Amino acid sequence: MNYNAGRMRRLTDFREFQQFLASFTNYEKLPTFRYDAETLGLERMRRFAADVGDPQDRYPSIHIAGTKGKGTTTLILESLLRAEGFRVGAYTSPHVEHMRERIRVDGESITEAELVDIANELLPALESRVDTGEFPTFFELMTAMAMQYFARREVDYAIFEVGLGGRLDATNIVSARLTAITSIGLEHTEQLGESLAEIAAEKAGIIKPFVPVVVGELPDEAREIVERVARKKNAPVESPVAHKASSDVACVRGPGLRADLAIALRLFEDVLSSTGHTLDSARTREALERLELPARVEILDGEPPICVDGAHTVESIEALDDALDESDFPRPRTLVFSLVAGKRRDEILEILPRLADWVIFTRADATRSLPPEELIEAYGSGEAIEDPQEALAQAKRRGTAIVVSGSMYLAGCLRAPALEN
Repeated sequence: MNYNAGRMRRLTDFREFQQFLASFTNYEKLPTFRYDAETLGLERMRRFAADVGDPQDRYPSIHIAGTKGKGTTTLILESLLRAEGFRVGAYTSPHVEHMRERIRVDGESITEAELVDIANELLPALESRVDTGEFPTFFELMTAMAMQYFARREVDYAIFEVGLGGRLDATNIVSARLTAITSIGLEHTEQLGESLAEIAAEKAGIIKPFVPVVVGELPDEAREIVERVARKKNAPVESPVAHKASSDVACVRGPGLRADLAIALRLFEDVLSSTGHTLDSARTREALERLELPARVEILDGEPPICVDGAHTVESIEALDDALDESDFPRPRTLVFSLVAGKRRDEILEILPRLADWVIFTRADATRSLPPEELIEAYGSGEAIEDPQEALAQAKRRGTAIVVSGSMYLAGCLRAPALEN
């Protein structure tokens, strides 16, 4: 990044914070990038955290990785722990509607003023790097801010969702008491590897010596790698409590979401057992019934009904299809769809006829999303409307039920307009 001492002055408002944050390298905005120790620099992250007092060591953490489901598992576990009276920090990415969602305590997003304050606390550590040029990336800085904020708020537990992979992810310096790997599929193959075994090895990088790891349903090839790493680190491998998840609460729709619920429940029970708490089934059910899962099979009432979902992988879109069928989401359906470059395009497009009867292709991100015309050509039918808002408006004019999917960016862009339904 280009940085100079003149920009190290204290930030005074959120607008200055946004400009400050934009000056850091943001790999989330790049279609492809190198996933290696030199680029991501876990040691760089460790040194940066050390320079601000290692805030991640001041509370126990739960570390969650996975191709899909890690964000949902984090949200469910956050709700369960809060219902039990714990003060809980949660760090997730990407956000749905605004950046502040990424850092929460007790279910409330960090405020704009708090973001400015935390950034100012980190300025001395950044200023010391002016001469060396060893600056954190956008994600590393956000992660450090979350760690610092959780320490300031004196959380009882912090839940960290992995950004990408696991082994080299900035979150992998946390003091984890529990870890989880929700699922493993072929995603981010340019960075993580072309095979399930290679991707599993990267995600298994979050496993810590002697720390239990809860493992969801994994392909045999991936599970073998995860269990091998766990054995080497003497980390107990635990399975979700699927029998409870199958009947706990109706609002958690679909087999994919119930799998996430099962993992969250297992992590929750582990926390309870380690802290001397006893599971209260009524309180757990009440917490789950109040649970909100934005852009995760989120069905908005109205006419026409709209389902907003951030599914963007083969596995997550298949899970969305199952969830829609299970919830009797009406047909005919119009799908508003955008896809980021680098995904398994053709395999994903093959699933779309199961989701909807007509597809409107759009572009959620001008730099990362595939052109709608390219998607139409590959799919063989549909409409191309570049602007997502207009694509949603056109879907509403068709008068059918609507599904918005293919990208968390698209879900974030259209969730608010859909709520105005």
